[in-house]
Parts: sequence; C-alpha cells; structure tokens
Amino acid sequence: MNWRKKLLAPKTLTVITTAALIFGTFPIVESPAHAAEVKHLDQIRVALLIDSTKYKLVEPVVTLSGGTGGLEIGVRAAANAVVKPWLSIADTSIRMSIEQYSAMMLETTDFAAAKALYAKLATMTADGYVLSRVKQGKTVYQVYYGSFPTKEAAEGTAAQALKDGTIAALTKSVPPVLTGPLHLSAGSYATEAAAQQQMSVYIQAGVQAEIAVQEDAAGTLAYSVFVGSEATAGQLDAVKTAALKAAPNVPLQAVNAKSSYIIARSDVTASSNGAAAIPHYASAAGEQKTVVHPKSDGITVKERGDRRYRGDMEISTYHDKLALVNEVAMESYLYGVLGSELSAGWPVEALKAQAVAARTFAIKQGNKYEIAQVTDTTLDQAYYGIQKEFPAGNQAVDATKDEVISDKNGLISPVFSSNAGGMTADPSEVWGNPLAYLRSVPSPDEGAEKGKAIWYRIQLADGRTGYVHSMYLKDSGQKSKDGASYYTATEQDVNVRLAPYVDNAANPSIDQLSTNEKVLVIGQEKESNAFSWTRGPYTASDIKGKLTAAGIAITGDLQTLEISKRGPSGRVTELKANGTVVKVPYPDALRTVLGGLPSTRFEIEPAGSYTGNTPNATGLAIAGAAATETNGSATEPIYVLSAGQSAPTALKKSDLTALGTAGSSKPSATPGSSTSPSVVQVSSGKQIVFRGTGYGHGLGMSQWGARGYAELGYDYKKILQSYYAGITITKE
Repeated sequence: MNWRKKLLAPKTLTVITTAALIFGTFPIVESPAHAAEVKHLDQIRVALLIDSTKYKLVEPVVTLSGGTGGLEIGVRAAANAVVKPWLSIADTSIRMSIEQYSAMMLETTDFAAAKALYAKLATMTADGYVLSRVKQGKTVYQVYYGSFPTKEAAEGTAAQALKDGTIAALTKSVPPVLTGPLHLSAGSYATEAAAQQQMSVYIQAGVQAEIAVQEDAAGTLAYSVFVGSEATAGQLDAVKTAALKAAPNVPLQAVNAKSSYIIARSDVTASSNGAAAIPHYASAAGEQKTVVHPKSDGITVKERGDRRYRGDMEISTYHDKLALVNEVAMESYLYGVLGSELSAGWPVEALKAQAVAARTFAIKQGNKYEIAQVTDTTLDQAYYGIQKEFPAGNQAVDATKDEVISDKNGLISPVFSSNAGGMTADPSEVWGNPLAYLRSVPSPDEGAEKGKAIWYRIQLADGRTGYVHSMYLKDSGQKSKDGASYYTATEQDVNVRLAPYVDNAANPSIDQLSTNEKVLVIGQEKESNAFSWTRGPYTASDIKGKLTAAGIAITGDLQTLEISKRGPSGRVTELKANGTVVKVPYPDALRTVLGGLPSTRFEIEPAGSYTGNTPNATGLAIAGAAATETNGSATEPIYVLSAGQSAPTALKKSDLTALGTAGSSKPSATPGSSTSPSVVQVSSGKQIVFRGTGYGHGLGMSQWGARGYAELGYDYKKILQSYYAGITITKE
C-alpha cells in the first residue's frame, strides 16, 4: 500500500517510546461488496488472528516487526474511511493491543517476580503481558492477564487463575486490580514536551498517567495526557481525586469511550532483565481500525510463527477480541500462497495452474469472515509469508496475472488437495452433494513416492514387529530356518517404529536397536508419502478410543470394523463399527474420526498381513489367499513369502488373517478399487493397519497430479481443464 506524502514533519516521543508522530493521509484498502459477478480484486484481506464462527485464533497482544526501516501507524475511524498516519516508529519491533478490561495480577519492583508470574500465566487459558512504569521515581513492573470486553469476564478469569497454587504463591494471594478503558484526560497539548511535563506531575504523585495520541474536535492530531486506566466509575472517581490533589488547577474530563486514540506504553514481556523495553500501543476498541505499515518490505508477526508478510496489518476489535488482518495486494498474496502450497522444484506449468486456481479461489470467497476474505491457514489456502516465496512461484503468478476460472454460472470454487491418490474424489464422497464442474477423474499422482526410501519390516526378539529405515540395517548373510534374512543395525539407538515414516508425535519409536543387533526382516515397503501410506497398527481399544474421542459411541468392545460403502473413486463413504454405521456429518469426516488419516481412499487390514492393496508396495503377500478360511484347522500353517525370500515362512492361520468380502481371505486391489464391503475382525489381541493412497480430500485439482501432467507436457490451461469440467480461463 502506498502512503500519501506526509503533510507535517515528524515529532518525537522521547520518554515513553522512541516513536515519532507525523500527520498525513494514505489510501485505504477497500473491502468491496462481493457479488456473483466480481471476478477481480486488486487487494485482499487475510485474517491472521480472528474470533470467527468459521475460524478462531486469538491473542491479547500482537508483536510486529518492520526491520531496519521501522513502522508507521495510522488510524481509520470506520470501514472504508481514509487512514490517517499518526505515528512513525523508529523501533524495529512494537506490540499492539486493544484497550479493554484486564486483571493486573501483580505490581512489583522485582522484575524476576513479575517474569515468573507471567511465565506461569502464559500457560493458562488467557495470555498476558508485562508493562514497566515509573511511579514516584521508581520503576515498577505490572503483570496483566487477559483482555476482555467486560470487567466481570476479567474478574472471573483472574479468580480462576488464583486457584492455581503456583499463581497464588507468586501473587501472595493478593486480589488482582481490575483495569479497563475508563480514562480521564488532563488536556491536549501541541507538543510532546508539554504533555510529558504535565504527565510527570501525576507520576511523581503516584498517579498513573500516560501519553495518548488522538484528534481534537477540529481533527488535528495532538498529544493528550490520560490519567488512570480503570474498570469502574468508582475507581475513576478515586483516581480523579488523587489527580486533582496533585494538580488542582488542571481540569479533568472523562475520555469519550467512542473516540479514537493510541496510548503509548512500555512493554518488557520479552525482556530478560526488565531494562530492554519495546513500545506497546493500546488502541481504542469499538470502531477504530489501527493500520501498521512497513517502511521497508514486510512486517513480521511473532504470534504467527515469526512469519514476514507483505502489505499492511490492521488491528481492530471483532467479536470483542483483537483481530489482526493482513491487507495486501492480490498478486503479493498469491506469491505467498504459491510458496506455501508448492516448492521451487515444481514445473512451471504446474505453478501457473496453482496460481490461477488460488486466485480464483480467493476471489470466490467473498467476505467469508466478514472482515476478511480468507485466513492464512489451509482452511482456505496456506499463506505463510515472504520467507516461503521463491522466484519461479512469483513468476508464475505474474505470468497469469488476473486470470481466473469460470464455468457457465460464473467463477467456480477451484478446490484442490495435495494428492488424489491416483483418482480425484467425486463431491458425493467428500460433501455428500454433487457439483457440476467437479467429478472423479484419473490423476498422475505417483510422483510423490519417487525417491522415497525403503523401510524394512522387522521382527524383534520378543516377537513384536515394526519398521526400520533401510539405511540403518545391513544384510548379515544369515537366514532363518524359514528362509527369512537376518539384518544387523549399523548404528546405536536405531529407532523402530510401528509404521514406515518419521513422526515422533504420531508415530513414535517403540524400541531402539543397538549397534550390530540382529533382527529378522519379514518385508519391506516405501516410506509413507503423499501418494501411498500406512497408518497403525492399532488395537481394537485404540480404534474405539479414536471413535469415542470424535463423539462416536461404541457399546462394548470393538469387534469388527467394516467399509460398508464406497464412492465413484473408491473412497470410503460409510464405515460400520460392530455392524452399526459410524455417523459423520459428511463422508470426508471419516478420516478425522479415525485419528487423522491422510485420505479416505484406504483399505483396512489385519496387522502382519499384506493384501496387495498398494500398487507399488513390496510387503508381504499371502500365498493361496483366494481360498476362504472355512477349510482346515486354525492350527494348520499358512505360508507367507516376504520380498527377497526364497522360501516361505510358516504361520498359524489364527495368527494371520485377511478377511475380504463375505469373510473370504483374498488380496485387495488398489485402495478403493472395489465397491464391495470388507469386514476386518479387531477382536481382543488383534491389530489392524490402514493402507491407502492420497493426501487430503481429493476434490478438484491434485497438486501432485498437476506436476505429473506438467511433466507429461501439459500446459497450465490443459491441466486445469483436466480437473475441472466445462470451464474457461479468462483474464478479468
């Protein structure tokens, strides 16, 4: 955003902050009224922090950094109003909040005590911050907890916090002091020095006073002295009495609660010793919109993973919480989307296809979040800032500038996912309803598993099985009596995992091998990836726990898990537990209730078996699996041939089963290629695994598929037309 030329020279705030005040105007980013015919946006609003019915991420304070150039802060009183610059900040970092009710949990001259209390409060439901102030010549530290629209909410949350023994000890059980947006004005001054002189009178008398910037009745910016930050009229009266005693000839007026202002404070939350403070600006709640503009390229937001964003940041009050919205040029936004969704190694035509789809998707959202069109999350499109950008992605955006996707009804919503697993989803498999331009089509997604490492499936000495990355095992040259190979660990503390991929949270190590420890290799497969994956093994109790956590009630022990319906692409659309349908709001939610499976294009197998469900897997194959398990004794052996073995291994049927349609023990095809139900027994002592293909909902364009098509020579328009039916691509 280009700020217009400033009208007056900068002034300096020397005590509270190193900021300078400048006067002028700059253009607003308009939020157009979206309608069906809107096919172009110059600017977009991206919610980074918001309390919305569709998405919620809130913080009481936000930390913004503008680099060596510093920042400028402007204010607009209402939507679509012109922004007037109020402050020019030399500091590289500032903190911003909205002036609401809070609980001051502690005031102390001991910074270590303040820091300890803040650290504990930061682990609780409402976060806080630490301010430093001067009182009667001494520096005190005030620990604030939460930011609330009412004093009752602040009081209740503080009372709950004091029930914690550590907090009670750190505060010595002293009741918190409620603070709020009630202030007295000791007048407005033309210069910062005059305002500072008056403020010092109150500070020396022990009365809290601060400098605020606001407009006078004529619309001229001035320095005001605010006395008190109180939660009740009674508190404000007490402050007024003390202030009049300190300066009896200075009239005090209540600050209009609906007026716009910015209060300058000193924040030591991140300081290690209390001396290194950064400016903290509190802006009025209500209709005020405070806009922060970078003097150099980009603003870093600490509360969003220290990501750096192009454009401006707007701080406002939405649903009684601080909202942070990134106002940015559409093409600049798309630079961040391309960099976050794909990588620099992607073919140019795939990048262009993503750029056109992302632009269309963003415009199609309208004012989805009322004060913003999109969020920065995958709820809409991943948008992780400047650090994720790469030149080829930016060039793809520029090369397709203003291009969007339409069908006969106007702009489409070009949904996309990471990997369709070889076949895109039909809308009925995800939402449960059809959509004309979306249908199930083949997708060349296999590239996601190219170059992935081989993992060996091993058996430990105690009989447990797991997976080890192939780089940590070598063939010992020895074989078991059944012909399976023994391998030895090449390093100390080699992790053994339940599934062939690294994720210390979802797939932690179940054991570690010591150097030269010998294990039996009983199979191998590629590392789980966006195309083909394995999750598990899980016990009946594990699965029941996942279903219960998702609100699915299971009576008694879980005995069977059945894929009872599939859609056109073979994705699971209905699941039965103990013969009862698992009820979900829409089919794609099944992957969530099962603990976050990558996709719904999966098979369920007993652990230890291999049913050939993954096209490129090289794990276990069951000899004679076409036979039903109704003949012979359960104690009779079946023979399992592991990849690389010259002789099969004998196992009991009771230990290894694969139940397919109607209980037959036979190999499956590619996940989802069969529309017949399959039932897997998960009785006590048994374990199951999920094997599948694809990552995400699978609707619309597959990003890996787009790459595959680009490598086959498709241009970006042909790629898009392969995934979306009946469309045209036009420049708007």
